[in-house]
Amino acid sequence: MLKSRLTIPGLLTALAVQVAPAAAQEITPHRAVYSVIALERGRPSAGTPGTYAYELRLTCEGYVINQRLRLEVTGPRASVANEQQSQMSESRDGRHLRFEHRTSVSGRQSTVFKGEATLGDGGSGEARFSEPGGQTVALPARTMFPVAISRETIRQAKAGGNGFDALFFFGDKVKPPQLVNILIGKVPKRLADVKIPDGTESLVDGHGRIYYRAGFFDAQSGGQGEPAFEMSSVTLDNGIELYGTHEEGEGGIEYRITRLEALPKPECK
Repeated sequence: MLKSRLTIPGLLTALAVQVAPAAAQEITPHRAVYSVIALERGRPSAGTPGTYAYELRLTCEGYVINQRLRLEVTGPRASVANEQQSQMSESRDGRHLRFEHRTSVSGRQSTVFKGEATLGDGGSGEARFSEPGGQTVALPARTMFPVAISRETIRQAKAGGNGFDALFFFGDKVKPPQLVNILIGKVPKRLADVKIPDGTESLVDGHGRIYYRAGFFDAQSGGQGEPAFEMSSVTLDNGIELYGTHEEGEGGIEYRITRLEALPKPECK
């Protein structure tokens, strides 16, 4: 999952929806590459071209995610390359997450957030950071990690649901989980024919397209006011994303799939 304002109705005011277990919803292991363009007030702009690469592997214990976003930002004197890299592993039951997030500017590392998070039997838990060292964050009950929340979104869409509220922890900052309001709807006409990369029909044939939008709120806001950032996505019901946006303030990015390949499944006893 990537980090103007979209108008999202039904803004989160309380965590009133009980999130059902997503253990039965499986995701296809794959590697994908996306072209990225900049958005200004929700519309494509001329600047900030880039690429986004995403990889999800299955293991016998869970999921391994690698992702990299690279943007070329034009400054007053020269172009600057901004890069964000994330490596995560999440258990199949959604109760344990290891994370490492790095950002760099023109090849020079600027921030690192690294650690692990665990949820107990009651659904609450704690995240412990090794970088910056000694930092911890409490995780309230019903906190969800990246793969778990993706699986739940797909599960609800396939069941005919129109969305849910949750707490989301990613580990890219030493902050409490964000409140997230996910709304599932009909795929817009302009996105109904997002092109599938040639030669990947076996990965996409027979899988329905899911469209959702999500608003992320700082925990201190209680879900009131404007979200910290918003995103939208067209994702197949096997977890392969075809299109997405990430918007914060008046700026943001839009990305579309250009390459796709299957990754092997593990042989587990």
